[in-house]
Amino acid sequence: MKHYDDIAADDFYEMALEWINSRNHEKAVVCLEKAIELNPNFIYAYITLAETLGKDKNYVKAFQTLKKASKRDPHFDHLHYLAAKYAYKSGDYIAALKYIDITISINPAPLYIKGKDVIIRARRNPAR
Repeated sequence: MKHYDDIAADDFYEMALEWINSRNHEKAVVCLEKAIELNPNFIYAYITLAETLGKDKNYVKAFQTLKKASKRDPHFDHLHYLAAKYAYKSGDYIAALKYIDITISINPAPLYIKGKDVIIRARRNPAR
């Protein structure tokens, strides 16, 4: 039965991409959530869901989605980076620093280090 769930998850993911291309994020979110329900290890469904939520400025839910995904694949540095990005966009600089530090511990790429600098500056001088 698991194999069929994975195939169905792929189908829901593909439908979600079509909804995204049609700019119907609400239906895309429903399809992506179903894909994740059917295959909780479908990391790219989490990423696409977070990006879709982010496009609608739902940064907190995007962060929560990536936080959940990072528990499924704790060594995928880009998940932690995206979690930091959406935590930052939601104004949660403490969570953003936590996740960017995890990212850098996995992969100290220049992009990630620069991202940390941005978060630190924003934390020191929050927008009023």
